[in-house]
Amino acid sequence: MAVIIAFALAGNSGSGKPAANSSGPPPPLTVSAPPANTAAEGPCAQVLSALPVQLGQLAPRVVHTQPDSPNVVAWGDPAVVLRCGVARPAGFVPTSDVYNVGGVYWLAQKQKTATVWTVIDRAVYVEVTVPEKQDYQPLPLLGQAIGGKLKPICAVPEDNNIPRDDQLCVNRK
Repeated sequence: MAVIIAFALAGNSGSGKPAANSSGPPPPLTVSAPPANTAAEGPCAQVLSALPVQLGQLAPRVVHTQPDSPNVVAWGDPAVVLRCGVARPAGFVPTSDVYNVGGVYWLAQKQKTATVWTVIDRAVYVEVTVPEKQDYQPLPLLGQAIGGKLKPICAVPEDNNIPRDDQLCVNRK
């Protein structure tokens, strides 16, 4: 009996052929890379070194970038995609709602099938795309990883505490 169980666990159907694996890993993703930026290389290397291989319950994904870039990683299916060193979000204005999650400030921009969250208070902009159909919320864990490596470089008004204009995140380039 133990042989049959071990044989079944090994994935053999008993016909001499391996059983089909319908729940194999998801296919690789192709993602556009953030623009090349030498100022982002150091901070992005720090961020990437702090990211978990497994993001909570989400397994890592194989990512191909166009053009090649080490600054893009992904987890899960549907995929949560992180791109480090992206450009300043176009929709980031003084009236934008920002959220402190995981110790960093994020700007949320709703898209058709996902929300793009961008870290706005660190040396580089870090973008995380979270599909609507993704049940796991990765921002707390990612925020802690990013905040553990990069210190804030600007401020966000909160609780009647309004920083000087030159300190506001919305005024940085």
